[in-house]
Amino acid sequence: MIMKVYCKTALSKSKIPGIDYSLNPYIGCQHACIYCYVPSMFNIDFNEWKKPKVKKNIPNVLMKELRKKKRGIVGISTSTDAYQPLELKYEITRKCLNLLLKHGWSIDILTKSKNVLRDLQIIKKFDSAKVGITITTFSNEKWEGGSKAEERLEAIKKFANEEIFTYIFFGPIFPLMSDEEIEYCIEEFISSNVDAIVMDKLHLKKGLLNRLKNTYPDEFNEMKKALLGNFYERAFKKVFEIARGRIKVIKAWD
Repeated sequence: MIMKVYCKTALSKSKIPGIDYSLNPYIGCQHACIYCYVPSMFNIDFNEWKKPKVKKNIPNVLMKELRKKKRGIVGISTSTDAYQPLELKYEITRKCLNLLLKHGWSIDILTKSKNVLRDLQIIKKFDSAKVGITITTFSNEKWEGGSKAEERLEAIKKFANEEIFTYIFFGPIFPLMSDEEIEYCIEEFISSNVDAIVMDKLHLKKGLLNRLKNTYPDEFNEMKKALLGNFYERAFKKVFEIARGRIKVIKAWD
């Protein structure tokens, strides 16, 4: 049974570059990606995080805030996925989108779900909108939740075809990915006609190593060695090498 909660704030100040406010219609996430570090940020047990709560009143709170706050760019899904499966039932994200559109605000959506396609006709009406799809690997389904990577890629292609600014969040890259796999991913991303690739590494927060060990018992030692070594710096250089002159690549960490 999905729990419903009431929120006091809809738009929170964001520290993410290029984003003024964060809007998260849910607490927790059904995708339950093993690498997710958000539960540790809120001091929520990972097993509880997998049981999302619906912010039932967030459209009403948002409506009031849009009249008072300085207009800016709203990042949707900065700590949860606004298009996880329960959105198809509750439509909280859609209600918020319609309010943001009505008041002329800008949006930046990031999701791991093909369900974002449901709102394509709304999103294309915004004067300023960005849509990003997270894809970390095509070869390891245990690494993350959400729609299948191929389905997400097809979804972002449809947004790109509508001339909406699109990007692929390539992160955290699976730490045992080979150079050949990285090259395959980048070529697939470029062929999707997105405007940019954002690359990120794995953030080693509380409880993560234990989850990795339980999920990848045979590969764990090799994975740990890669994480504590220079895997991500080498991977970024590989991405930049393949993408040079073809697509913009942004590094998401210092």
